[in-house]
Formats: sequence, C-alpha cells, structure tokens
Amino acid sequence: MKRGLPIAYPGMRIGLFGGSFDPAHEGHAHVAETALKRLKLDRIWWMVSPQNPLKPKSSPFAARFASARAQAHGPRMVVTDLEQQLGCAFTYQTLRALRRLYPGVAFVLVMGADNLRNFRKWRNWREVADAVPVAVVARPGAGARERLAAPRGWAHLNVRHNPQSSTALRSRKGRPVAKPGSK
Repeated sequence: MKRGLPIAYPGMRIGLFGGSFDPAHEGHAHVAETALKRLKLDRIWWMVSPQNPLKPKSSPFAARFASARAQAHGPRMVVTDLEQQLGCAFTYQTLRALRRLYPGVAFVLVMGADNLRNFRKWRNWREVADAVPVAVVARPGAGARERLAAPRGWAHLNVRHNPQSSTALRSRKGRPVAKPGSK
C-alpha cells in the first residue's frame, strides 16, 4: 500500500494532523480546514496512524485511510501513510524523521482540543511539545480544563464546533467504543 512520501519544499508551512480516523468525519475536516485558513498553511497532512498506542485495536488501516481521503477536501489536504512507511509508532518519532527528511520545512502539529485530555500520556510528550509549534482547534466537550492542560505558547483556535466524533459514529455501527485518546 506504499504511496510515497508527501512532497514539501524548504520554506513551506505544513500542518501535521495525525489520528486514527476511525472513521474520519466532518469534525476532522473542520479541524483541518480551520488550521489551513487560520495558520496560513501551505498544506495539511492527514497522517493516518498505523495504530494509536492509547486506543484498542483500530479498524483495518485501508478502511481508515479511505475514510480520511473521503473527508480531506482540496489539493492542500494530503492524506498520507507516512507513519506506516517510516515505521513510526509515536509522534515524537515522526517529528524526528520529518525534521531529517524535510530540512527547511516548518511543521505545525494540529489537533482537536479533545486530544489534550491525553496529551501527557503520549510517549515523550515534552519532546513533542518542544519540537514544533502546536495548534489546538476547539472541539465539543473540550473546555477550559483541557485548555489549561496545554503547554504555554500553544495556539488555541476558537471556532464554531462541529459535533461529529468517531466514537459516536462507531457506537452507532455497534463497534466497540474506546475512550478518547491520541498518541
């Protein structure tokens, strides 16, 4: 299923939007679109995780990748399997590899505010927080407590909320529902 690594050139600003996308939905697209516009990014890469270490077994990778492709609209949104290609199980590993592979590219980590609940559970979370700027996009159910949990200097993008969630979509389909988390 190799697709090749995404293209980026020195001087570009690339948003890194990682997740299980199990399944991807309009809420994910909303986060990506908000980051593209508000941060004036050249591209946003939807990085479909091989398996989120903080969640139980995900749906098959190909199905999650296809669902992300269906939600990522426009030429500036790129759905990629780069973490799978690079053998990266954790975000800190991905960031290390990207800095080596793409010198001169400015990366910004993009996440929905609901992911802040588990950020300090990520492997080497301090390294992630120090490695790149982080933009947190408002999400339903993520309030002041999550905002206070974010390290200083992170950008918080307050926008109208999109109520869709992968957890709700999975529960409607009768699939196991994992507690919210990220890597």
